[in-house]
Amino acid sequence: MTVVEALRVTVHVPMPEQPPPLQPPKVEPAAGAAVSVTAVPLAKLAAQVAPQVMPAGLLVTVPAPVPVLETVSVKV
Repeated sequence: MTVVEALRVTVHVPMPEQPPPLQPPKVEPAAGAAVSVTAVPLAKLAAQVAPQVMPAGLLVTVPAPVPVLETVSVKV
């Protein structure tokens, strides 16, 4: 058999007040200037260039792949 006390009292005692830590004084930074430079090409020649260009005929998968598992869509 376990005996448990039905009432528990917690007492908090006041802590001595502590001053905040010393902080360095704030210093204003020197004035600066923001500069943004963007290089814009004069023209775009091709959508893809070598070696990224894909040879003709390689975009077709034959035969078309079938799903491994049956898929079911349900609108809720």
